[in-house]
Amino acid sequence: MRKAIKGGYLMDPITELEGYYDILIDGPVIQAVVEQGKLDVTDYDAVIDATGKSVFPGFIDLHVHLREPGFENKETIKTGTMACAKGGYTTVACMPNTKPVIDSIENLGILRDIIKKDSVINILPICAITHDIKGEFLTDHEGFFNQGVFAISDDGRTTMNPKLMTEAFENAKKFDGLIITHSEDHDVSSRFIDTVYPIEAETSIVMRDIELCNKSNGRLHVAHVSGVDAIEAIRKAKRDGVNVTCEAAPHHFALNDEMVNVLSPSAKVNPPIRGEVHRKALVKGIADGTIDIIATDHAPHENEVKSGNYEKAAFGISGIETAFSIAYTTLVKNEGIPLMRLISMMTSKPAEIAKIRRAGSIQSGYDADVVLVDLNEKKCIEAQNFISKGKNTPFDGMTFNGGVVMTIFRGEIVFSNSSVEEKYVK
Repeated sequence: MRKAIKGGYLMDPITELEGYYDILIDGPVIQAVVEQGKLDVTDYDAVIDATGKSVFPGFIDLHVHLREPGFENKETIKTGTMACAKGGYTTVACMPNTKPVIDSIENLGILRDIIKKDSVINILPICAITHDIKGEFLTDHEGFFNQGVFAISDDGRTTMNPKLMTEAFENAKKFDGLIITHSEDHDVSSRFIDTVYPIEAETSIVMRDIELCNKSNGRLHVAHVSGVDAIEAIRKAKRDGVNVTCEAAPHHFALNDEMVNVLSPSAKVNPPIRGEVHRKALVKGIADGTIDIIATDHAPHENEVKSGNYEKAAFGISGIETAFSIAYTTLVKNEGIPLMRLISMMTSKPAEIAKIRRAGSIQSGYDADVVLVDLNEKKCIEAQNFISKGKNTPFDGMTFNGGVVMTIFRGEIVFSNSSVEEKYVK
């Protein structure tokens, strides 16, 4: 089916094209991008009017939790990817802390079968570094990378044994694979079960993993960096030539411990939301390029485990549907970060890190993954209206600018007009 997107204001971080352009789509692929007014659409099957809208490549998130298999009460591949589509995402990478853990070729196959059946967008599975994410025995790294996996991670827990981490870096290096680390010294954090743990628990592991990455000449990606010293360690490592990248989550750069009660179950997240000095350090890191990408760490939960007291509540925020509006309002409107920089962090840069071909850009020959956004839309976040099963967010009731109007994945509309239409869902 041939489609045209007309009248929108296009911004593409790879080609650096910015302005009023029309997009021609042939099946799942972008056929051409042409100046507005020079397009003959008489023989096209559908014309999408993007007048008054901004047009970006489909968003890419390298850190989400889709919970299936095993925790379908929290989220499923279907509900999770429908929520992703509502947020403007066309590719996401899902973490392995499911049940069973994605720690074997067999379990990877189980997940891929579910994805093939139920996903409405592209999903990149991430496999575990150690069996059952217990940090005791390494998984079949070679097997995973031979299966086309781009990264391994024990996300949710730090692989505390430095010998195992060294072997993981060396194994991944053979395939130019990526190690994604959750930076938390559990010997420290385990002593703070009824309150937030100190920032040093993050910093020490970030510094350790940078050193291990450097010694092995591997590739390190630091998940959800949240503190001043960790950001400075990454900044220095980049200057020294270490192959390290990192991500920041919207809840860390948009909130501080004065804006929300960090001991509220709805705000309980790992790493914790911290003070303004750390939030401003994240903004600075985004501005100067130390922080490479925006990742949501979308972590949906059922209401029962996000209520009661802080100690018993689960960690995590459901963030995939609100990420763009929070990031746009906080970083662009409030902090003066260029919009093109934000779009790069949500499209082309994660595509580069994960080595995703034909994604992260709107140009001829690329997958037709496109998001239409109304930057002038002002909307109050209402968690009860999330598509995701997880309604857990500290942003409930807050108002932000910038709403996703339509998401197109490989030429098919997977989200439109604040609803995922059933005919577009496999």
